[in-house]
Amino acid sequence: MDYTVYEDTPRSDIWMRLICFLPALILLAAAALVPAEEPWVPALLVLVAVTAGIFPFMLVPVRLSILNSAIRIGFRLPFSFRIPFSTVVTLRPSRWSTVGVNLPSNLSQRNAVEIVRKKRLAVAITPSDREAFLAGFDKAFKEWKTYEGRGQ
Repeated sequence: MDYTVYEDTPRSDIWMRLICFLPALILLAAAALVPAEEPWVPALLVLVAVTAGIFPFMLVPVRLSILNSAIRIGFRLPFSFRIPFSTVVTLRPSRWSTVGVNLPSNLSQRNAVEIVRKKRLAVAITPSDREAFLAGFDKAFKEWKTYEGRGQ
């Protein structure tokens, strides 16, 4: 049974929200400018705008948890993404360009963390307090290594 060692609630900044909602705003503006000859076209554009506005918003992480054997990234949708410690090499401050899965909650690099994994893509996240998140990971990872018999 997993227990939580550290939990963080990242905050999204205004720029991240703007990027998430910009396609929806463009589609709503297009729906307002479409001639009324075809009444289904503006309705379809509004429907696509609502979908385009909700979908990215639901994929921004809202909870980052360090469990005793994994890192869990929770979203607004009722699902989460688990990264078992058996696949983790290390956590490090993220670079500007990361090849892998980027799950930012804000656009600042100040708190960005990269989860480097074995034979898998790296995952970049942005906890609200990078130092506390890294300290929580170090504590849980060392404990996991000890109990898994992998300690050096």
